[in-house]
Amino acid sequence: MPEARQRGARVLWVLLWAAAVRSYNVDVGRPVIFRGPNGSFFGYSVLQHYHDSTRWVLVGAPKAESKYSASVQSPGAVFKCRVHTNPDRRCTELDMGRGNSRGMLCGKTCKEDRDDEWMGVSLARQPKAGGSVLACAHRWKNIYYETEYILPHGFCNIIPPDLQSKGKKLLPCYEEYKKKYGEEHGSCQAGIAGFFTKELVIMGAPGSYYWTGTVKVLNLTDNTYYKLNDDAVIARRYTYLGYAVTAGHFSQPTATDIVGGAPQDGGIGKVYIFRTDRQSGSLIKIFQASGKKMGSYFGSSLCAVDLNSDGLSDLLVGAPMFSEIRDEGQVTVYINRGNGVLEEQLTLDGDSAYNAHFGESMAALGDIDDDGFPDVAIGAPKEDNYIGAVYIYHGDANGIIPQYSMKLSGQSINPKLRMFGQSISGGVDMDSNGYPDMTVGAFLSDNVVLLRSRPVITMDITIFLPISINITAPQCHDGLQLVNCLNVTVCFRFSGKHVPGEIGLNYNLTADVAKKEKSQQPRVYFVTSGETAGQITEKLQLTFMQEKCEHYLAYVK
Repeated sequence: MPEARQRGARVLWVLLWAAAVRSYNVDVGRPVIFRGPNGSFFGYSVLQHYHDSTRWVLVGAPKAESKYSASVQSPGAVFKCRVHTNPDRRCTELDMGRGNSRGMLCGKTCKEDRDDEWMGVSLARQPKAGGSVLACAHRWKNIYYETEYILPHGFCNIIPPDLQSKGKKLLPCYEEYKKKYGEEHGSCQAGIAGFFTKELVIMGAPGSYYWTGTVKVLNLTDNTYYKLNDDAVIARRYTYLGYAVTAGHFSQPTATDIVGGAPQDGGIGKVYIFRTDRQSGSLIKIFQASGKKMGSYFGSSLCAVDLNSDGLSDLLVGAPMFSEIRDEGQVTVYINRGNGVLEEQLTLDGDSAYNAHFGESMAALGDIDDDGFPDVAIGAPKEDNYIGAVYIYHGDANGIIPQYSMKLSGQSINPKLRMFGQSISGGVDMDSNGYPDMTVGAFLSDNVVLLRSRPVITMDITIFLPISINITAPQCHDGLQLVNCLNVTVCFRFSGKHVPGEIGLNYNLTADVAKKEKSQQPRVYFVTSGETAGQITEKLQLTFMQEKCEHYLAYVK
């Protein structure tokens, strides 16, 4: 009865007040808050991790002391926080087998200095069951030539899925007999950003070639590194390429392409996408985009996510220091049109709050609202005078919905949080309810917050009305007066994943909404308990997937 429904929509409307609303299913009322050592920057990076049936929140604390390296000054640490059976919300440091004394040999012309190495500056996970973890320390130094040069190479550790054994150490910038600071990879600071695919380890190295920067990509299958040889990219000094990295399916659904941000390039910032060429072992540029404003730090955060579920990755690029007044921040959304061609769709800016640094961090959340499209979170850690906030945006068939669906304010979760939104991790169902959850770091207060997604109830509502009314033959009585009337049937049915078997529903049935909105006298009304009313308020019990209908008589003046 499409015609009847369409006509009815002009006369009547159902307004639903339901406990579960599509856009607001992140539960801020029951946060799980973990706390780390004071002043350790606990929460500078976060990572949701699972192994078998155990769920962990892994936390980078790059200024922490390490109980496994007691003689090293503030080397930083990675902590594991079990989600279940952990009533005290205790977190324990991972033993990564790092040395405990200065000057330990790490190669023919390599001696390590781990003071202030910033372990935990970045964390990443292999996207598969039984996935390993990447943890990096970009300020790790080679002091073999310390009388002439101290070389901040940086290093990363691949931690096994069970988090037990000590893992594999990566020194992507160390080369024998290379000793000059600045030249080649002497000051590369690898691992300031990291990303993990099934077979590639991607580490940003913004200090290489006198801070031109580069992206270090290790193929785990054959233990070889891809090289970036593009003269047009590496000839530009002080661009900080590798400050942010990610990867996705940009050129085709089966390919894995690498993304690197260069936030200082030309003063406005750039982002590059490279394909991996196995034959030559090199990274080949297939796309680039530039920022729009000097000093915006465009490219300092990246998020590859298939927003429209077409099998190709789309790209979000953060510019957290984009300013109209001061550092409000901005994120540019690029939609993939195929074959590595990306088209700018729009820019996002949250609430354009003063000094918010919106876009400082971003994370793909998975499909938290169960609509078939992935969702993303964007951090604004300096909003509200450094308390911070996180904004949630929904993907859709066209790319991304421009208006955020939910704002998670650090102030409302816990007013003691500071820099909430500096780091975000999502996409893992941490409480086994069928919906992915999200974890947010607030490193300036040494906190990490796990926020769980509640099940989404989809409500189907149908209004049935007569196709026409014969106004020349009134059929009803309102008191002694003959009036026109019509039967109204309203039917409800709810569905969803992992939802209760029964729900209670409160709803309002409002007559002649169009006239009411214009403050005009409605022509349609109901009679309840002998009184005329423009709205009926009802309660209803519904059973999963079972339609229930209510019948009303409406009068027409």
